[in-house]
Amino acid sequence: MEGKSRKKAANVKNGMFFFCASPIGNLQDITLRVLQCLKTVDYIAVENAGRSRKLLSHYGIHAPLLSYREAGRAMKEERIIKYLQGGASIALLSDAGMPAISDPGCSLARRLHDHNIPFTVLPGPSAALAALLLSGYPTRRFVFWGFLSRRKKERTWELEQIGSENKTGIIYETPHRLLNTLDELSSLMPERELAVCRELTKQFEEVRHGEAHELKEYYARVKPRGEITIVVSPLLGKTESNGTSASMSPAEVKEKVKEKLNAELKLGTPPSRAVKEVSRFFSLNRQEVYGWLLEMQGRKTP
Repeated sequence: MEGKSRKKAANVKNGMFFFCASPIGNLQDITLRVLQCLKTVDYIAVENAGRSRKLLSHYGIHAPLLSYREAGRAMKEERIIKYLQGGASIALLSDAGMPAISDPGCSLARRLHDHNIPFTVLPGPSAALAALLLSGYPTRRFVFWGFLSRRKKERTWELEQIGSENKTGIIYETPHRLLNTLDELSSLMPERELAVCRELTKQFEEVRHGEAHELKEYYARVKPRGEITIVVSPLLGKTESNGTSASMSPAEVKEKVKEKLNAELKLGTPPSRAVKEVSRFFSLNRQEVYGWLLEMQGRKTP
C-alpha cells in the first residue's frame, strides 16, 4: 500500500501537506480544488483504502496510498512526517466530509505544526452543517458533539449537556445505536423536537422531525440505514433567534407564541400547520401550542 519516496535529495525543503474534504455520499460533491490536489500530490493518506479507491478510481486518480487509521496512528504519523521532510507532497483524504471532524487528523495537524511543516485545508462537504440547515433550527449558534461516548456514564453526561444548551446541538450516530440514543433522549428531554437526518446528499436522503419517542417508534418499525446525524433543537427561552430570552416569564413566552401563531394564521397557514411550525420555532410541545391556539379562538382544550 505504501510506495517509496520520490524525492531523496539531501537538505530538501519540507513538502506540503493538504487536508482534503471528501463527499459525504454523492461523489459529485468533491471540489475542483481537491481533485486538482489529489492528481498532483506524491501520496494520498487514507483511512479506508477500499472506500477511498472507489472515489479516486471514479476520477481516474492513481497516486500511491498511505494508510492512516486510528490504530497505530502515532507510527503512521511519524512515517508521513518523514516523507514530508524528504520533500514529498501528501494529501489526507477523509472517508466522508472534513478530515479530523470525527475522523483521524487532529493530532497530525498538531504534529505538523510542531515540526514546522506547512499544511493547508481544502474545505468541502460536511454532514454536520448540511443537517443543521436541513433541520430548520437556529443556525446562528450551534454546538457539535460528533459521536457520543460508548460509556454509559459519560454518554449520559454528554446528553445532559446537550439538553441544557441554548444552542442547536448536532450529534453523529450509527444505525445500530440510533434507537438506544433516541430512548435516552426521550428520558432526558421528552418535549424537545429533534431532526434525524439520514443518507445526506444521496438518492434516499431523509429528514424526519419529531420528539424522541415519536422518532423511536418510527425507526423501530422502519430499520434505519446509512450515516445518521441528529440535530437537537435549542432549549426554550435561551435562543435569540426566536425572540425570547432566559429572563422572560412563562406568560411573556406564551404571548410571543400567540403573536407568532396569529401571524401565521394571517398568512393563510392552516391551523394544524401553524401549530407545527410555531412549536418547532420555539422548541415547545405541540399539544401545548395547540392549547394556546384554542385559547386564542375562544375554544376550550379538549
